[in-house]
Amino acid sequence: MLLSLVLSGLFLMTHAPGWSDPVITTDMWAAYQRVSIQVTGTDTLHQAWHKFNQETRVGYKVYQPDGTVLFPETMISNQVWSSYPTSCLVNEDSVALFWREGAPAWHTIRDNSGAELVPTSLLIPDSYVIRPRVEASSDSLGRIHASFEISDGVCYTVFEPGVGEVFRDTIPGSIHANSNICVDGNRVHIVHLTGFALPAYIQYDLEGNIVISPVELVQGLDFFRPTTSVTVDVDGNFCCFFHYSREGVSGYVLSLVKVDSETGDVLVLKEIETPNLGAGYMNILPGSDGDTLYLMWLAYFQSDHYVYFAIIDKEGNFIEEPYAAYDYSDEEVQQLYALEAATNDDGDVFAIWSQGDVEVSGSWIVMGWFDHDWVEVEESSTSPVDVEPFVLQSSTNPFSASVTIIIRGTVVPAQLEVYDFSGRIVRTISSSSGNAFLWDGCDSEGNELPAGGYNISGSCAGVTAATMVVKL
Repeated sequence: MLLSLVLSGLFLMTHAPGWSDPVITTDMWAAYQRVSIQVTGTDTLHQAWHKFNQETRVGYKVYQPDGTVLFPETMISNQVWSSYPTSCLVNEDSVALFWREGAPAWHTIRDNSGAELVPTSLLIPDSYVIRPRVEASSDSLGRIHASFEISDGVCYTVFEPGVGEVFRDTIPGSIHANSNICVDGNRVHIVHLTGFALPAYIQYDLEGNIVISPVELVQGLDFFRPTTSVTVDVDGNFCCFFHYSREGVSGYVLSLVKVDSETGDVLVLKEIETPNLGAGYMNILPGSDGDTLYLMWLAYFQSDHYVYFAIIDKEGNFIEEPYAAYDYSDEEVQQLYALEAATNDDGDVFAIWSQGDVEVSGSWIVMGWFDHDWVEVEESSTSPVDVEPFVLQSSTNPFSASVTIIIRGTVVPAQLEVYDFSGRIVRTISSSSGNAFLWDGCDSEGNELPAGGYNISGSCAGVTAATMVVKL
């Protein structure tokens, strides 16, 4: 019953053109999972999350967008309370993963296949106060630059993998709250909060010297949400995406700030008003051509939940206005949490988030991805198209040898996809007669699949429907 509820909720949501069907990426559900993702090569996804096997531990997995598992789900933390996973690329072929075990921070480095390069090791022995996440970025020498919070403020530190810490500084004027870091060439960009809870920018060189002293980015704020996402544009200028409320202005706004990396001057302050739409888990990512940036975040109002997406140019102008990449508004039981996203060199976007079902008090981590080629399509065709709903009905359920899926509605998908328990596509089937699709219980290579539950879904013009069948 639990599997049926979760999978039916997963595949009845609507996704916009250019975005894939979501794929379940974990074998076991848990509650409110924090997540992290990196991509190596074109489509090798490295995922870390807490609540591994329903315990407060950190898990790790490597897979491809079609659900193919390259490295199985593995606990990388020690057998103690562990949470707040983050990650960064060390180079194009390896990933560093970080998490907290109580106060100390731990890490491991994995290659493209998931194999250990640096085993699970203590990274930071310091205690934390408010923000226990370790934010990190690497330089061309393979060193890891990290920011984290101690009682004296935001700490900037540099680590040599397998050796240990080689440099540390406490950022002048910082408070023990949110920070984030990005290394680009010989520049280390850090955003942090000052004593008045205002976001500020500081720049170091690779030797630990302050190149640009702290510069306040925005003033006159009532509240600053302690979550940021950072990157650089094609010109090497620092970009930060965050969320706050202004004095005398109702509601919250999302804000993009771009800083001149030579002078520290604020070049762009782009505010996206969200008066009736809550927002969280912001992500800013480089586009494929270097002249565009992707914005992605979770948006919610009352019980409606969406994964929102937008594309802007270097000046902060919208190329694609914000829209719902994944729309869960018709699924009242759904809850979305902890969105994280990454891009490959082609500009494809890979996003994961924790999707929950309040009726069963459980959640799964799901992944959806965006094909960058869709940006070249005319804007009118990127908007979701309204079509009549349709449903999938099985001729018999459970079944033993074969089952026929009947489409009821005014439209018929071109094909149906069969997913196993993990969310991996095991078979694509075409119509055998008009609105009827016959599945013989085998995978795409003709091998008989084991007994169990399978989800069969079809999409047409951005609308997706599914049915659950059980093979005996």
